[in-house]
Parts: sequence; structure tokens; C-alpha cells
Amino acid sequence: MRNKSLLMVCMVTLLTGCQANDESLTGFIRDVENQARRDVAKLKPAEDYVVVNYEPKIMRAPFELPKEATIATQPVAREDCWQPPSRKRTGKLERFPLGQLRLKGVMGMGSSVSGLVQAPNGTVYKVKPGQYLGRNNGKVTHVSHNYLLINETLPDGLGCWQKRKVKLALR
Repeated sequence: MRNKSLLMVCMVTLLTGCQANDESLTGFIRDVENQARRDVAKLKPAEDYVVVNYEPKIMRAPFELPKEATIATQPVAREDCWQPPSRKRTGKLERFPLGQLRLKGVMGMGSSVSGLVQAPNGTVYKVKPGQYLGRNNGKVTHVSHNYLLINETLPDGLGCWQKRKVKLALR
């Protein structure tokens, strides 16, 4: 019995504490709207668009940098440096960068040894000295039982070329 009376006292206390808010929602909204700023920044007038007719004989090409900008960004090219002989790229392995080619094996007898090089597309090609591979005129100079020795020519950005030797090792 005592528990029931205690429960009734708690419920009455809770119900009396939950009185409804006397302020109406419409009055609250009206007060907030009255306090809000109604200033709007004035827009700047739009600039007048000026149409210019393109005259190709007088003006530069529209999608090229001005000559002053092109000259300022280009390094000074030297003319007294080594240039590789020009030749056509005919080898199938010359389409791929040297870093993407893998030596998968060697085959042959005695001094007649050829390398088996795998291209990134998975195709394996037979390579012997004198053939070119890689994008930088890499010429195979020696085929060993463990590696290919390649002479490669790289541009230095100033119009000259540098030679370097690269080994493509068997993995």
C-alpha cells in the first residue's frame, strides 16, 4: 500500500512539473522576424562587355602563349653538344619505357645468347645485341646469362643528349 501511495505522489509531482509553455509559436516567430536585419547589400553594376573582332594577321593565335612568356620559360639551348643520329623506331619494344620491361630469361649456345624480354602487355620477345628497346633509343650491346647491357640516350632538356648504360637484370 505504501508503494502505491509513493507512486501516486511521484506521478502527481511529475504531472504538475510538465506545464505547457504559455508562449505561442506564432508570437515567438513574430518576435524573431522583428529583430532580424532586413538590410540587403546593393549589387555593383555589371561591367559593359566589349566585343573585339579577331584579326589573325595582327593578333596572336588565341590559344598560344605570348612570345614573351614562351621565351621566358624556355631554357637556353646549347648548340655545341652531342645529338643522337635520327632513326625510325621500328622495334616492338620501343613503345614501352625501359622501366616497364622485364628480362624473363636467356637462351642460346656459346657466344650466341639471346634475351627473352616481357613487355607490360605480357608478350615475350626475343632480343639480341644490336636491337633497340625502350623509348630513349636503348640499344642492346651485350646479352649475358644474367642481364642485358643497354646503351640509352636521354635528353637533358637543353637540346643535348646524355648517354648512360643500363642493365636489365634477370629476376
